[in-house]
Amino acid sequence: MGMTYLFVYGTLMRGCPLHGALEEIGATFVSPAVTAERHTLYDVYSGGERYPAMLLGGGEHYVMGELYLVPEEGLERLDVIEGVTEGEYKRVKVKVKRQDTGSVVEAYAYVIDPDFLEKMILEGKAEPLVSLSGDVVRWSC
Repeated sequence: MGMTYLFVYGTLMRGCPLHGALEEIGATFVSPAVTAERHTLYDVYSGGERYPAMLLGGGEHYVMGELYLVPEEGLERLDVIEGVTEGEYKRVKVKVKRQDTGSVVEAYAYVIDPDFLEKMILEGKAEPLVSLSGDVVRWSC
């Protein structure tokens, strides 16, 4: 199998709790990156933990994160870590702009399932993040 791009914007980023999973599957950091389209980034609280959730489309902000090259076979392991198997998140392709070259590439990203997000909002466990510096938002672990 080959390599593919993966855009991460939360707990998989460098310095965050789940970054080791990227190292374990042999991921290589490429560049800081930002989504090419505007989305909404939420702060979610569940099971005593805090993590981000990106909802695609219709948002006010570009989402800042990191771009990696990952082995395609490693994505299945990340699917489990990111809650794809439980229906909380989906792995989809998004367009991101590399900060090193300015080029736009297509990368996988883990985005929240809209139904799961709605449930979390109704339970008071999710709220949208607000950018303090214009039209780009970044989650901090």
